[in-house]
Amino acid sequence: MSIVFVFDRRSGNEPEHFISLGGLFSFSEFRQTVTEDFGLSDQKFVIATTGRVEIRDDDTYERFVDDGTTLYLLHDINQELTAQATERVAFLPHYDTLVKSGIYEYYASAGHNPLPYAFAELIDNALAATAKNSGPREIELRLFMDNDPSKTVICVIDNGKGMTSRELNQWAIYRLSKFSRRSTDELGNTSNESTHDETEDEHIPRSLNSDISYFGVGGKQAVFFIGTSTRMISKPKGSIDVHELLVSKEDFEQKERNKEAIYEGYIRNRKAGDASHLCGNNLDCMRDLISAERGKDQFTAVVITGIPTAHVHYLRYGFNIWCTQLANIYHYYIHGQDGNVATAAHSRAANPLKNINVELKMYSRGQIQPKVLNLRDIEEDMQTLFIRSAANTFEFRAKVEGTGIVEGIIRYHPFLFDRETYPDDFFDPREVEVEDEHDHDYTIPASGRGHHAIFNCFWNGRLIPYTTVEEFSWCAQPKKTKLIPQECWNRISGVLWTNAKFQVSTNKLTFLDLEVRLKDKNTVFTRIINGQERRANIDKQFLDWLKECHEQSDKQVKFSEFKGQITRPALPKNKQGPWAVYEEIQWDGRTYQKGDMIKTCRTAPVLYGRVNRFLLFGDHDGEVFATGGEIELQQEPHYFYDEVKYVPLFKLDRSAPQDVITRAIEEDKSKLPEKLIISWPEGEELKDGEKVPAGRTIGAIKAEIMNKKGELISKLPGSGSSQAKKRLLIELTVIWHSRNGDEIIASHISSHGTNWPYWFKKMENIRKMGPHTLNLQVCLSESGVTSLADTKLPSAKYRFTVTEANAVRFIVGMLDGPFRIGSPFNVPLEFQDMFGNLTKYPASVKPLLAASGLELSYGWSISRGNTLLVNDIVALGTVQTNAGKNFNLEIKILGLEEDSQMLKIRLLPGLPHSISVSPEDPQSIENGESVSFEVEVKDKGQNLTTQPKITVVATFACDGVDGLSTTYFLDCSNTGRGTLSGPPLLLKKLRDPVNITASIDLQGNRDVAAVKRSIIVAPSKHAAVLQLTYRNGDKTVSVVNNKDVLIEAGSFLTHLQFKLLDEAGREIPLDSKLVSKLKVSWVQKTQVGELVQGVLPNIKVPNSVVDSRCVSISIHDSAGDLDFSFTVRPVAGEPACIKAVCSGDSSIRLGHPLKADILATLADRHGNLIKKLPPRALADLQLSGEGLVVEETVRSFGQTSGFHISGIRFNGSELGTRELCITWRNLISYVRLSVIAGPATKLRVADWPEQDEPIVVSNGDKLPPLTVQLCDDAGHSAAEPNVKVQLHKDSALKLTPVSTSLKTNENGKVHFGVFTVHASRGTYELVPKAFIQRSMVSGPALKVTIQPDTNKPVKVDVRFETQRTYSAGSVFSDFIVRVLAEDDMLLDTAESAKMSMIIRKAVGTTQQTPAQGFQAMSFPPDDADSDKKGAFCFRKKPIPEVAGAYEVQFVYNADKSTKIYSRLILLEVKPSVPVTISVLNSPGVATASNARKPLSRLLIRSVTLALNDVFGNIAGENLSGMVEVKVVSETGAIELPQLEGNKHSIEVPLNNGQATLQNILLAENTQGKSGEYCLCCSLLGNASWSTTIPPINIPFFFCNDVKKQAYFTFLSKERDQLNTSIEAYHSLFKTTKQLTTALKLAVAEATQQEQKLRIEYRKTCGQNQTLSLESVDRLVLQCEQKQEEIRRKPRRQCSLQPAPKEANIIGKIAHLAQVADDDIARCLSWHMSGDMDCVVTRTTATALELHKATHGKQQLLALDFICKKTMPDWSRSLPHVKFSSRSVPPGNPIFARDLLIFTEHVEECKTVFGMLLGDTIFLDTLKDATEYRQQLVKHTYCPTLLTRDGDRIRSNGKFGGQSNKAWPLEKLKGNVFSAPLSLDYQKACRQLDTIQKLRSAMTNLEQTKHELQEHLDHENSSEMQSKVMECKEAEQSLQKINVKLAEGSNSSVPFDGASSRRASPRNKRASLPAEQPVRTSTRYHNSVAFSEFEYPQQPKRNRRN
Repeated sequence: MSIVFVFDRRSGNEPEHFISLGGLFSFSEFRQTVTEDFGLSDQKFVIATTGRVEIRDDDTYERFVDDGTTLYLLHDINQELTAQATERVAFLPHYDTLVKSGIYEYYASAGHNPLPYAFAELIDNALAATAKNSGPREIELRLFMDNDPSKTVICVIDNGKGMTSRELNQWAIYRLSKFSRRSTDELGNTSNESTHDETEDEHIPRSLNSDISYFGVGGKQAVFFIGTSTRMISKPKGSIDVHELLVSKEDFEQKERNKEAIYEGYIRNRKAGDASHLCGNNLDCMRDLISAERGKDQFTAVVITGIPTAHVHYLRYGFNIWCTQLANIYHYYIHGQDGNVATAAHSRAANPLKNINVELKMYSRGQIQPKVLNLRDIEEDMQTLFIRSAANTFEFRAKVEGTGIVEGIIRYHPFLFDRETYPDDFFDPREVEVEDEHDHDYTIPASGRGHHAIFNCFWNGRLIPYTTVEEFSWCAQPKKTKLIPQECWNRISGVLWTNAKFQVSTNKLTFLDLEVRLKDKNTVFTRIINGQERRANIDKQFLDWLKECHEQSDKQVKFSEFKGQITRPALPKNKQGPWAVYEEIQWDGRTYQKGDMIKTCRTAPVLYGRVNRFLLFGDHDGEVFATGGEIELQQEPHYFYDEVKYVPLFKLDRSAPQDVITRAIEEDKSKLPEKLIISWPEGEELKDGEKVPAGRTIGAIKAEIMNKKGELISKLPGSGSSQAKKRLLIELTVIWHSRNGDEIIASHISSHGTNWPYWFKKMENIRKMGPHTLNLQVCLSESGVTSLADTKLPSAKYRFTVTEANAVRFIVGMLDGPFRIGSPFNVPLEFQDMFGNLTKYPASVKPLLAASGLELSYGWSISRGNTLLVNDIVALGTVQTNAGKNFNLEIKILGLEEDSQMLKIRLLPGLPHSISVSPEDPQSIENGESVSFEVEVKDKGQNLTTQPKITVVATFACDGVDGLSTTYFLDCSNTGRGTLSGPPLLLKKLRDPVNITASIDLQGNRDVAAVKRSIIVAPSKHAAVLQLTYRNGDKTVSVVNNKDVLIEAGSFLTHLQFKLLDEAGREIPLDSKLVSKLKVSWVQKTQVGELVQGVLPNIKVPNSVVDSRCVSISIHDSAGDLDFSFTVRPVAGEPACIKAVCSGDSSIRLGHPLKADILATLADRHGNLIKKLPPRALADLQLSGEGLVVEETVRSFGQTSGFHISGIRFNGSELGTRELCITWRNLISYVRLSVIAGPATKLRVADWPEQDEPIVVSNGDKLPPLTVQLCDDAGHSAAEPNVKVQLHKDSALKLTPVSTSLKTNENGKVHFGVFTVHASRGTYELVPKAFIQRSMVSGPALKVTIQPDTNKPVKVDVRFETQRTYSAGSVFSDFIVRVLAEDDMLLDTAESAKMSMIIRKAVGTTQQTPAQGFQAMSFPPDDADSDKKGAFCFRKKPIPEVAGAYEVQFVYNADKSTKIYSRLILLEVKPSVPVTISVLNSPGVATASNARKPLSRLLIRSVTLALNDVFGNIAGENLSGMVEVKVVSETGAIELPQLEGNKHSIEVPLNNGQATLQNILLAENTQGKSGEYCLCCSLLGNASWSTTIPPINIPFFFCNDVKKQAYFTFLSKERDQLNTSIEAYHSLFKTTKQLTTALKLAVAEATQQEQKLRIEYRKTCGQNQTLSLESVDRLVLQCEQKQEEIRRKPRRQCSLQPAPKEANIIGKIAHLAQVADDDIARCLSWHMSGDMDCVVTRTTATALELHKATHGKQQLLALDFICKKTMPDWSRSLPHVKFSSRSVPPGNPIFARDLLIFTEHVEECKTVFGMLLGDTIFLDTLKDATEYRQQLVKHTYCPTLLTRDGDRIRSNGKFGGQSNKAWPLEKLKGNVFSAPLSLDYQKACRQLDTIQKLRSAMTNLEQTKHELQEHLDHENSSEMQSKVMECKEAEQSLQKINVKLAEGSNSSVPFDGASSRRASPRNKRASLPAEQPVRTSTRYHNSVAFSEFEYPQQPKRNRRN
């Protein structure tokens, strides 16, 4: 039967009701049954499931109500449970329990504690639950540890989505995987629980999808592996109920015993925080956990109890180990896809995943604070070590058949200097095969990775710890490696990330199929570069990458002796530089230096040579380790190899012995060429010094080369590519030593072949005369090198001389042309031998000359050396053209083999000799015609000739005729002939024919005779004269040629008539033919009929007298042209208009005459100026104008025309344009004049606020822009440019930029710009001055008051109790430090973080800044003075423990570049009370005997004892007493040695705390046994101190045997040295430990301060994000920008100038208060308008000083003037309350003083405004005010009432009118109270202050941590560890010496210095720092108690090293 369980939880705690579902088929039936069962007929209720789904209809009833369902009855669906309820659940195992039971058992791994992997299962569930969190993903693992394991509790808590009761039930089902698990939402929809879509895996880097809660097995297995009971507590999102399920082994066993269903139980549903179901006293942690549930929206907690003892022990003592393993498992979830890369200090790398925080807390009984560790903070996990030690990475991707994707990365861990950087595995869970023990005899263990596999494997971002992949084929080490060392494969590690397509075991410890699928042949590997796949051969890419890693990252060779950097242009661009140059390397324990001889390997051929230098590519400086590099090698021997080789460093043969290299080089040297052997096989030998005629044959030459061994050689040793350069050649050269230098006339090179020797053929071409040399030289290849380094190659040399032979021919020398007919010339002849060498000519030679067509003759011949010169040869003949003619000239000299020479010469016509002119008879012509002649120029041979500048000239002459100057010219230079003609011959006034003579000659040539010819000239019959007339009125006027005709402008020239006359004066009749040749210029077409009558057309006269008209009449005839011209000039007509203009500037100064004159002119109707006027015309001129002073005008005629008017002046005050009216008769004209300001006499400053009052600025502020304007007497702006204006100022006032004199612009203005003022406090004047026409004009005095900057710190003042002497180790008295601004007042904005106290050693200087190089202690202030801002207190700061002079100084860091120091406080630290005695100068352990010699008995030569305080300072000044010295024995010996004089003790005086022991000896033959004794030095009781000071023992050895004394002396010295060293070491270790403790304390304090400020930041700013320095800086900038933005927003401001900033001046009343409301501010400012400008001072004296300084103009109010008794009580209530406290009057009455906001000087402001306002009250309206007053006056006095509308009712009741109505804000003109800054601004200020403090604290924490880490690194350094070992060795040696001394005192021990030296280590104090203090213990003679000393801990092996 189906039943449901119903709980009534509306109220109370009733048990459940069972309701049967039989027959209930609808919701209404079910509800009716529930109503009847619970008796709810009239009550309202809802039915809900435990998941808070309301059952409200048939649909929900059908879906959610089933057999066994648990339901609630509630008032509403969101009601909290009034009591707990239990829900029955069943969690039977899923069928997968059987199906998958054969899978690898959980935790079945061997040999390792799997507890961390059990925790990992629970963290997997938490990661999956928080996968969809929008905020942080918090996972917390809490361990509550107890000594009793049964009380230990483990909790895993996350803030994930939580589980509903149904989901919690599914969790409990074993092997219900996520694929089978179903969840039901509120609407009943079912869905799988997978947290993501698996198709998205490809897009998720590293498959970090959080989908790692998979099989439904791990959680149950984990909790029961960890403990025996688990309690699951969960609250789903949006639910108000908490679901709780308890599953325990004890419960299962109990059910089994009771035979109940094992897999059934209850889920407890309760409200959050309800722990009432818990019973027992051991569940306090559970109660705390449940109480913390309140306020959480969602969570899940797994609580495990019943922890086994072994687990508890492992969890407690292996905390760091298993936490590190968890950090390794979830490394990439915690740190992101790139892992935990090294970043800047205190910052974390950006994580693209959501913020996952996995935090572990371990609570232990008895400890208040838990041990907290965040997995993100762990840096020792293997993945972090792998990532941070890797130098390079190789990323790849594998695509497996199907949808499997594997991402992979290989990391390279280089060899650095002397070690491998591959991390050591602190815990390797992988199974490693154990090697055979016999292999260790000969197998070298692998370095780096060793035998581990390369790849760790991750599944969905989580480590699968027991599966690794050894390698892949492409990254496996090949059998043969070329350029990559084998050890490089041991330096790689790798990681593989897979998606969910690969199977893992249910416990997630191993992969099932990963390696098999990856090594499948279908798997494709591709390299990934920058996120993109690189399609190429991955094998090659990997090898290239590995080679690059080795070359760039491994540091195996040490390069030293750095010499700089070079570039190598011969290499490719990417390898040219920089190259670092070194002279030494260290490799495998061997050192190679510059100059070393080395041998190469793997080069062809093998090279031997000397090292020049070592080259390393890259930007290096100083010593460096690297793997690669090159050697610059000078190959040896350099005779053969004069070149430099560059060899890679890895080709250096490090195994080659030096003697082998030397022998190889010497062997090559013996093959050097030594001798050259020459022979002449074919005869004709050339001998040295022989004279040889030209053409002599030199025979063939054979040469051979022999080396030092006597071998014939043809090449140098060597082979390979340079073989061709090593061949030996022999070069033959024949050198002719000419006068111009040596010349090589023959050069041959012979090589040695296989079948022929060196051979040179015979030479027959030696023909040049003079000395010669034949050289045979051995050279190296074709380069011509004749020496090897300093050795010359063999050679042979033959000297001989070549002479000339007999003459056999002659040649014609250079001829000097051109050659002309009849002109003499010369011919030189030269004689040669058969080879062309010049030689002497034969005796008695006579030249013979002949040429066809020429007559030849010559004068004589002369010899010059080897040349014969034939002189004065003359040729006559016919030449047809000017170009000349060629002739063959034959020259013969009989007696020579070649006796004739044919010479072709060209003869040109000769020089001019005569002129031929035709015709020869006289010629007849008319006057005015030309004459012509035919002319030819001929040479001596009557040839037509041409010469440059041949000009024929004809001149004419006639008796009785003057002026016949015509000349004819003809140029015959090119032709030699032509027609001579020229211009017509014109004779003046020719009436009858005349005869003239022409003379024709060559111009400038007197050698050619002139030719005469006659010409007859008759008079001409053509027109020669034109006569012209016109009519002017009744007169006929003749017109003269080229003259002017004057006529009125605009008229016509009429009645023009003309006549024509010939040369004889006869009139020529006019006919149509003649007049057709007549042309006139003023018309285009004429009437022929009028012209025949002698009439010409009329001429129009121009309108303007300026435009004259030139007219002409011309007759064009073949006999000549007749021209007649004249000019028509117009003249002005009658006056028709008047025109007036100003002759100059039309500007006229007001009241001053016009500088320019007015010119008035008259013109005719055409505008032509009338220049001449009658005298009476001046009287008709009239003047008028506004303001014109007519009587002062002056009128006169102009110099050329019109009228001249001067003396124009205007009166009045208006500026602008005025018109001057000028009238003449009925003609009017106007002149417009500009009336401007008068001359500049004043200066005005434009736009300067309140020139009568001083402008108030701060030092360094800017003044308003300064502009100066020139003005006249009336105040008008005078526009006078270029007036010099200077700015005079007080000398104490400095302006920036510096003021200089400026000139006014065109408007009369000077812009000085904006000045920045710098001066001390006070009032200064600025006076502008202008220089106008040698006079100075001063402007108004501008006053500037400099007030101090109240926000600028300038001084640090210190107040303290004066005390110059302090005791060491005590504390200072309190220091009160104040930061003062420029006004000597406290700086309110001073920050405590910027103030510090510095204590340092005094350096004997008075400088106020700290000296460099001195260590100082720095302290922050304790707190700020609560009463005063800007004051800081330093309380009980420690005084240094070392006595001496000190300086105390306080510094305030104003900003990054400004520090303000206080004055130096010098003080002296004195030692405190003496507590010990010490030895100042250690004497060592003396060894004495009882011998006779005093030196053998000497114990102390001189020792000084001093009193010391507790800190080791020498104390006891002014203390005196006695010191008793006696011999004691610590072994209790009775027989003691006696001091000298057989005394048991002696006394030594103590003065000022010091006593000197001198010459302490033992008594001779004193008693005592050999052994160790002490001189006990103690203070006697009569000393002047009260404390008891223990004595000090000075040890010595006593020997009663002289032979032992030397042995004991030696051992004691050794022990003294060891004691000193050990004490120094211990002092160093102690100091180091103290510093470590101090630094850790400083870090803790800084951390606490930073956390405190972070909390304050979260409260102030309301933000909870993680902050870094960069984010804090951004927040500071944002706050400052926000402040500036708020400040720039427009708001109401007071424009009154502020009062001077002085100590006793509070300010102006308008500036002392602020008002928020605009209406109230307007009304209150108007009401107090008479007081707003009043300055409030503290004292009357200050007020009087201001009154005097302002000449009584400033209102003043002194606070000591005000009667405090009459002040209103600011806390008093309104007056109406006293009489009607219950009624609230309308209008919102409030005291006016309560509306004021005071920003500073609050008490003083209350006094001032209380006195001024009294009890003035504000209301809303006038109606409210009148009603309020009516009610109030009935009972008491009514004060003044103001309204927000601006009305006022005085205290006497008067209101209304203008005097009682507030002005608008505009009318107040800024004389108004300012509006306060908004609340946002104040909030921003608070936030900025908090953020700046936080930043300072973060910076301090970072710096402190850095210092601590540096100190810890130094403490763990190899140097410190070596000191620890040295100290221990010294202690061991000291023990041995003490044993020997003890043994030696009881027996006879022979002296053995060697054995003692072996027992005593060498003195190692040299390694100790010199400044380490060494303090002497009170037990002086004892060895250091090393057994009790705590050494620095040996650092654990650094896994990264």
